[in-house]
Amino acid sequence: MIKAIFFDLDNTLWDHDKAQEKSIESVYEYLKKLCFISDDKETFAKIYNYCNDKVWDAYKKGKLGHSEVRINRFIDLLEHYNIKNRDLAIELNKLYISIYPTWTFLVEGAKELLEELMERYPLGIITNGFPETQAIKLEGSDLKKYFKWIVYSGEVGKAKPHPEIFDYAMDQAHVLHEEILFIGDDFEGDIIGAKEVGIKTIWFNPEGKEEPRQKQYADYTVSSLKQISDIVKSQESC
Repeated sequence: MIKAIFFDLDNTLWDHDKAQEKSIESVYEYLKKLCFISDDKETFAKIYNYCNDKVWDAYKKGKLGHSEVRINRFIDLLEHYNIKNRDLAIELNKLYISIYPTWTFLVEGAKELLEELMERYPLGIITNGFPETQAIKLEGSDLKKYFKWIVYSGEVGKAKPHPEIFDYAMDQAHVLHEEILFIGDDFEGDIIGAKEVGIKTIWFNPEGKEEPRQKQYADYTVSSLKQISDIVKSQESC
């Protein structure tokens, strides 16, 4: 029997990809005024995404800390253009962080789903994002009111998929792992992480990604948040 439902935040409820795209455009325009950048903004964004994904992967594995993630992605980005300037990397990060969490883009159907579920279940978030950034997102997009618990990896000291962050969330909610439903888009961090500690999972996969381990770790897979309501109702009759 499900007693609480937890969500990932970025790209599950809050549209990280769209916010990042808009924010990195501003970084590109700012940097172009200071340095020669041969690439167009689309190519620049792809290079940033690569640098960003690399440092976040290291963070999830416990190899990098909070400040290193933020600065290293811009150090790597600048080095791609043969610019070695740590102070400039710090400046670009400050610009990016001043813009990125202020966007209020939501995944389609997010609020409708939360409105429905909160009438029957206490809701929570488990996020690898840093508290000061995620708090701005939640306040600005009017999502905070839906959640009883918000668990940040930066406060726990471990990031998804590490079991410690899921255990911490269950302790906060005073429920057993098997009494939780967890919904997220990151197969490695969200779905494998949750399933490994005995939590039922819904993989939000709007892009239809192929994943050979899907049946092993995802109890359910959806391409739209609208599909989650029926799955939750099916669990109520179990």
